Amino acid sequence: MFKKGIWRKAVRKAKTTRRKLRDQLDKLWAILVKQRAGWKCEKSGETTYLNSHHIFSRSNLSVRWDLDNGICLTAGWHLLKKESIHKSPIEFIEWLKEKRGIEWYENLRKKANRIKKWTIPELEVLVEEFKKGVKKDA
Repeated sequence: MFKKGIWRKAVRKAKTTRRKLRDQLDKLWAILVKQRAGWKCEKSGETTYLNSHHIFSRSNLSVRWDLDNGICLTAGWHLLKKESIHKSPIEFIEWLKEKRGIEWYENLRKKANRIKKWTIPELEVLVEEFKKGVKKDA
């Protein structure tokens, strides 16, 4: 930043333990969602430009790292196409119910409506579980 003619480096806050664990879990979750889908878009079957999408928002901590709350999509189906899931969410949910079943969707919706506050030990256990689930070639 430039202040009174003196260049000042922006001071970056050190990441907290919770934030480091959260970032680690986000990366592992994304890998596991793609791995579960066989490294293919679940909508088109394509294998490039893959994204892991949260069905219920990642701000919802009760299902943020729930693998059932993830789907593997190409960038186009995720964000870019006119009929992408972010531009046509109702159609996406209907397609998802057909693909995975209404009972599955309702169970996930109920989980998403719960309030969850993760403790650091719980996050650490989840990181270890996710690490075990990631295949070496991922």
